[in-house]
Amino acid sequence: MPSEPLPTAPSHPDVPPFPPPSTFSILPDIYLLIARLTILQQAAAGTNTLTHTTSGGSTTSTSTPLDLKDLPAQVYPIKQRIAKAKEAVQALPDVERSVEDQEREIRDLERTIALLKRRIAKLGRIAARTHGEEDRDVVMKGVEE
Repeated sequence: MPSEPLPTAPSHPDVPPFPPPSTFSILPDIYLLIARLTILQQAAAGTNTLTHTTSGGSTTSTSTPLDLKDLPAQVYPIKQRIAKAKEAVQALPDVERSVEDQEREIRDLERTIALLKRRIAKLGRIAARTHGEEDRDVVMKGVEE
């Protein structure tokens, strides 16, 4: 049964799309690489097992032990993925802004929101006094429809 594609959320045209989660999923590959090195150390210490127990209690077979001379070749793809993830983060908007800049902007926006709420409340009180307490539309004078 084919799955239907999930609807994408509408985004602002000025904001680039966020990279897919797989861009940042590097830890499993690093774990597998370290596990292969650990197997090599265990084999050198006299433990010749190629299985390990997962947190669920099941035993799974791991890849062949990794020889140290092959380590740079095995690390290179991980380094490439890390570089791509860094590029993806750098492409996001406002990455260069500091936390202080962002907090200052948040305070300014919160101040603006509070001012606008007060103005709306004041306009509501003026409208209520002018037209009584009943709900009516307020027509601005001098504005033609």
